[in-house]
Amino acid sequence: MAHFGLQTVLGVLHAISSRAKPALFSFLLILAFFFNSASADNVPRDWLSGVPENSRLAYEITRKGKQLGFHTIDFSRSENGDLIVDVHIEMDFKFGPITLFRYRHDNREVWRDGILVSLKSKTDNNGEEAFADLRLENGRYVGSGSRYNDDLEAPLLSTSYFNPNFIRQKAFVSSQDGRLLPTGIKTIGVETLKINNAPVSATRFALSGKLEIDIWYADDGRWVKTQFERGRFKVIVQQTDPSRMPPRKKWERP
Repeated sequence: MAHFGLQTVLGVLHAISSRAKPALFSFLLILAFFFNSASADNVPRDWLSGVPENSRLAYEITRKGKQLGFHTIDFSRSENGDLIVDVHIEMDFKFGPITLFRYRHDNREVWRDGILVSLKSKTDNNGEEAFADLRLENGRYVGSGSRYNDDLEAPLLSTSYFNPNFIRQKAFVSSQDGRLLPTGIKTIGVETLKINNAPVSATRFALSGKLEIDIWYADDGRWVKTQFERGRFKVIVQQTDPSRMPPRKKWERP
């Protein structure tokens, strides 16, 4: 099915002469709004649609086209059928042989029927330690975290991103430090990305507030790309083939 966006309809508007009937102009404006809204929800609502058959997602992290690190998500099942999600991130920004910035993050989450039931993480953010250790009890996430403030009313999604319903939330729990992240989300539109040398149709969303990123989800529910700014440069996290991942450095599960 072809995707009709706001820019397509606006092109028709500009082609109309100044003598066009106001009614026709108003109709096309309504049509533009309709098609833009229709493209805003191409992402599946099935929370498991973002989990691949091979049970692994892999991402390359780049800045100015140069590799900074990698990000992996591994999926498995517990004996009672809960989904276990293991996230690992490594980033190193170097100037020659000198490491200017280093980041390591490990996070284990447990999900049941689309609900986050526990989260345990540890992070080394260039020498600054962060952590979260949360569990779901009586409709709240309780426990501890380096920035946890006992204000986490369930259900909340974490910032592990794999669940495509991420773009339908108004707040998240930080998987790095356990704090609440109120966030606004705006649909940018459908774009075609090149993932593993193949075109992929994905919807782009812009997040604002406590979590300022752009994020893309493919039509099949996969998280395929994130972009955010650090200083004057954009950092891009984009899906790649798991075979491209380098050996993982020593970093035990949280």
